[in-house]
Amino acid sequence: MSYTLSYPRCLRLARIAIMLLLAVAALAQWVLAWLQFIQPLAQGAALAAQPLRPLIAANLGLLLTLGSVALVYLFLPDLALADDGLAVRTLFGWRIVPWAAVTSVRTIPFDRSSRKMVLVQGRWRWGMPWLHLVSTCLGAGLQRGVLFTSAIRDFEPLLGRLRQEVALAAPQAVLDDQFFSLPARLILEPVPTLDGLVGRSRDEDWALANLAQSARAMAAVTAGLLLVQLLIMALEGGAWWRPVALVGLGAVEWVAGALYVYALGAFLPGEVELHQGARLYPFAQLPRALLALPMAMLVVAGLPFVASMVGLAAIVWAVILTAVLVQQVYRLPSILPAMAGAAIQALAQFIVLALVFTS
Repeated sequence: MSYTLSYPRCLRLARIAIMLLLAVAALAQWVLAWLQFIQPLAQGAALAAQPLRPLIAANLGLLLTLGSVALVYLFLPDLALADDGLAVRTLFGWRIVPWAAVTSVRTIPFDRSSRKMVLVQGRWRWGMPWLHLVSTCLGAGLQRGVLFTSAIRDFEPLLGRLRQEVALAAPQAVLDDQFFSLPARLILEPVPTLDGLVGRSRDEDWALANLAQSARAMAAVTAGLLLVQLLIMALEGGAWWRPVALVGLGAVEWVAGALYVYALGAFLPGEVELHQGARLYPFAQLPRALLALPMAMLVVAGLPFVASMVGLAAIVWAVILTAVLVQQVYRLPSILPAMAGAAIQALAQFIVLALVFTS
């Protein structure tokens, strides 16, 4: 492509560093596994006596890491405009998103900054399943999605040309200028986002349908930990009861979190209904679901300790967001009174994380 739309140098260098970290770690694990397999043979040991599991795990980890590197490359890719569609630079070269294959162009604005994110979704043949994960991480369903932000070069001309071409080639496509991405908002504007969710919970009456989004958020947290646990079991082995326990603990956490937000009304000014706690608590836990993806990448690359540190960071993030949520619910002047239950919450989530990473 003659004119590539790329991101600032710091972002490109960060992407390269992440890819190198994953690739080098996985390759080192693969080399070590083969050396440990070959060394006894060179000393005269019988081939049948050598354990195959470390070798299989190293090869599987290398293969999965290749997929992880491809996903990192696709998350905020370089773009270009072609006559027949939007050109996307992948790990294996340029691919085209045909204009006619686009089903939606969703612009995600933010209240307190001029930054924007744009998600292009559609039905084309390449990028599966990685581009599905891009849409899922933004709460935009399971369609393939190409994401770019206002940090990319010539953002406004790119967005204008994109909307123009899609409108001509696919008149049925959705052009949404105000798409609300809860995960993106919680990352970049957590306080106003939680404040809006609290206000909405006060305005709406109890209804089972209103819990659907909360249930999906809590299920995403459990699914993220479950993914990491299953990968560890595939690479290192483990007891079958652990995934079952994670599912059960996820349900218990939702109930306990709802009761926690509700019970604080006995000590703090204000009154909250139990259904409000059930609806709001899962949203503050979404960082744990989002960071489960890099945790899984680090696990398959042979870096479980680094993955566990990411898990600890996710817990700290979720605990802070829960304190901010309590502050907004009870209209407190600061989050200090809301930190009362933070230690208990952090301890409980740490125990769950330890269950995942300990053998």
